[in-house]
Amino acid sequence: MSEQSTEQTQVETEPVTEEPKGPQTLEEALAQIAELESKAEKYKSLARKEEEKKKENWDKLQELEKANLSETELAIREAEERGRTAAMAEYENQLKHTKLAAAAAKAGVPDEVLGLLDPSKVFTPEGEPNLDLLTSLSGKQRKFEKSAADLNIGAQSNANAGQLTRKDLTGMTAAQIMKAREEGRLDALMKGQLN
Repeated sequence: MSEQSTEQTQVETEPVTEEPKGPQTLEEALAQIAELESKAEKYKSLARKEEEKKKENWDKLQELEKANLSETELAIREAEERGRTAAMAEYENQLKHTKLAAAAAKAGVPDEVLGLLDPSKVFTPEGEPNLDLLTSLSGKQRKFEKSAADLNIGAQSNANAGQLTRKDLTGMTAAQIMKAREEGRLDALMKGQLN
């Protein structure tokens, strides 16, 4: 029993550590938040200043390296830069031609017509081929694209309003059918949405 009593006294004599308490009131919590926010802004500002110093030092280092280059090394660097610039220009030109060829194939423009086009006039300001222009050059109607009805968005109640069915076509002449197709009244039938 004496061993047990010794253990109990040792346990009782160990100092009790208190956990740090958080703010007791709302005002203290708000003050703590404001203090943390100001410290965060301070460190962000210091980080920005450090980045600016690093950039300045990097620029100075580049200038010093350039100043220490011999004429031959300087000429080599300039030639490398011109080569990179030319390679990028060639790549961008090739990419434009590839986009144009793909868009022309999609629109059905013959290769003979594609060869006669001025590439600078076929592209939109965003750098993409103008599909409407290419389609008009092909003499074909633009291929069907998904409509709001296909995507189940927008008003759905009249999605097929004005569309003709196979039954409607039986009493029509070829000219009437072509006119209906040009008006887009056969779109649902051609997409397989109607019978």
